[in-house]
Amino acid sequence: MPNSVIFGTFLLQKFNGTLIKTKSGKVFPTDCSDWQLLYESIPSELKKLHSAGHKIVIFTNQKGIQVAKVDRAEFRKKIEAIVGKMGVPIQAFVSVAGGKYRKPCIGMWEELRERNEGVEIKLDESVFVGDAAGRHKTKSRLKKDHSYADRFFAANVGIPFKTPEEFFGKSKEQEPWGPPVFDPKLLFADGITQLEPADAPLKSDKPEIIVMVGFPGSGKSTFARMLAEQNGYKIVNRDTLGTWQKCVAAVRSHLKNGDSVIIDNTSPDVESRSRYVGVASETSTACRCFVMKCGMEHAQHNLRYRTLTNDGAGEISSMVLRIHKGKYVEPTKEEGFQQIVHVNFQPKFEEKHLENLYKMYLIE
Repeated sequence: MPNSVIFGTFLLQKFNGTLIKTKSGKVFPTDCSDWQLLYESIPSELKKLHSAGHKIVIFTNQKGIQVAKVDRAEFRKKIEAIVGKMGVPIQAFVSVAGGKYRKPCIGMWEELRERNEGVEIKLDESVFVGDAAGRHKTKSRLKKDHSYADRFFAANVGIPFKTPEEFFGKSKEQEPWGPPVFDPKLLFADGITQLEPADAPLKSDKPEIIVMVGFPGSGKSTFARMLAEQNGYKIVNRDTLGTWQKCVAAVRSHLKNGDSVIIDNTSPDVESRSRYVGVASETSTACRCFVMKCGMEHAQHNLRYRTLTNDGAGEISSMVLRIHKGKYVEPTKEEGFQQIVHVNFQPKFEEKHLENLYKMYLIE
């Protein structure tokens, strides 16, 4: 069929679903029979679309199957029962894990294109309907949406998006949502310098200590390696040495040899930074602080991109990022730094398809 109407997650998500809701009124279904139509008009609406030549497709994230919280066979029966209730042919794609197939990544969409019997999908005649829309809590909406996954999925594919209320309920009200905390496309705006202030030197004429500050995934280590390779600085970090005491000892050793040193730790608070400011003071060495301009959501995006493009990349949990955020104290010159330099994250890509992936929304 030449056209496609694409539907998002149809299982209940918080208080809102796309095609169904629970009979019990609970947030999550009690069993595979605990469901009813979100709107009674949905089957007739789908039949009209199908008669007009549209293809109906379901994309749903179901990680519960992978972790054995949802029985695979029972879930299949539930899909079959729901499709039977709709009374039209429906193709379903189910993501049971993370990676490129989990919305908002578009792996399931790419599978649809490959399995669409050679028929090209007309994006301008398609629409994605989903309840994970990033909507705010309002007087009429008791809780905010649990994620942006459906809205971002549609944006990544390049098709229009509607909520179930808009598409099936015919609501004309545009519910407030977002904006996204992090939009990867904004990193590619013109006029962004690598450093702030722009005239900050990358290399000092005399030995110095540079203390890096930034989330895991902020590009901190990549930037430190660049400084080391181009300017001969020595890198010290706890990932390699194990303890801050060994890091301090390594700094003293490098300074004694006349080398400049980069401290490639996350260093979120004054205490962690003061160890190296203290060494600088004792040895009459200049000490600067380089702060990565990369918030937690941006770091999450970078880490997700890393796992999508590098099979060997280890997972870093969001808990680690939240701990860093909770400890973070903005560095100041009063701590003993000669200069605070902010580093703008500037991604570089060897291939165009990698740049295209990075510009997509990758976090739910």
